[in-house]
Amino acid sequence: MSFPQPFDMVMVEGTTDPRFTEMMSDPQFTYKPVPTPVVIYENAKTSVFWDMAGYPIPNGVDPVLFCGVMKNALVKQGYKGELSIYLYVDTGELLPNGLETCVEFDFLPEGDDYARISSILVDISFWALSYPYSNIIVLSRNIVKGTIVAFESLYNTHGLLLSKTEPDWLVPGESSTLFLTSLFEDPTGGQLSASSQKQSKILGGGGTSSQGAKRVG
Repeated sequence: MSFPQPFDMVMVEGTTDPRFTEMMSDPQFTYKPVPTPVVIYENAKTSVFWDMAGYPIPNGVDPVLFCGVMKNALVKQGYKGELSIYLYVDTGELLPNGLETCVEFDFLPEGDDYARISSILVDISFWALSYPYSNIIVLSRNIVKGTIVAFESLYNTHGLLLSKTEPDWLVPGESSTLFLTSLFEDPTGGQLSASSQKQSKILGGGGTSSQGAKRVG
């Protein structure tokens, strides 16, 4: 993946406004998170940043066809512009056969969850600078609090969905990505076995960029 060299984009994990901490510790205060609306820039570019460690391709499913199903799901959800998938695997891990034909991929350095998502976030940040008012979807089970400030800042100019969230984060809840994450548990009822290649067609997306956003929910 051709991105500039990484740099530190995230705050020190655990950094919190002391006024918020004091308010949350007050027994008189009841915290009720306000749902953040889902934003979709329908005709703009959409990129999925996919950490395979948390979301492996289901056993017995053809990897290329699975990517096609993911793209179909995105189109049905309203993402009508150009679609791209960036796949992350552990260093030394073999890429599933044929997957390089439909995704761009990179190897993640060894380290803890914070190091893992920080490395992905650097790529996301550079992509976001290149394509404002576009869509970013992150499929990862390792989204830690120390990186959420950077993700929240992207929400101001991008349609952002994360597959792992917490109630106090100012981004849409993880339920917003169920149309994709559910595929890893039940990829169209098992219809994507390697023997069913002739029954599926990969959609590449299309369209031109637009700053017209649709709010859902």
